[in-house]
Amino acid sequence: MLWDMQSFDLDGWIVPAGLPADRKARVMDFLKFATDTQRLADQAAYISYGPARASSAPLVGKHAELGIDMAPHMPTDPANSANVHTYDYEWWADNRDDLDGKFQAWLVK
Repeated sequence: MLWDMQSFDLDGWIVPAGLPADRKARVMDFLKFATDTQRLADQAAYISYGPARASSAPLVGKHAELGIDMAPHMPTDPANSANVHTYDYEWWADNRDDLDGKFQAWLVK
């Protein structure tokens, strides 16, 4: 795995405004479940996706089948995140149409 210039991308959760109370309660329960510190750390037992919470990183353990320590294999490990490229959504929003037009013109050639 080459970590130099890895692309750091962000995702998020959105709770729609105006949900009925029972649906909002289910949504909030799911968000609590999905973002639980230990649960995010436990995910690393199966795949080397860096936990979304900094509080999860110290809890990352061993791979479920291989038994190897997974912390050094996380993209969020300090040794692997010295030179990170952060995806720039604002730049893409400003330039996507122009770049797509140029790319489409290139494809036609």
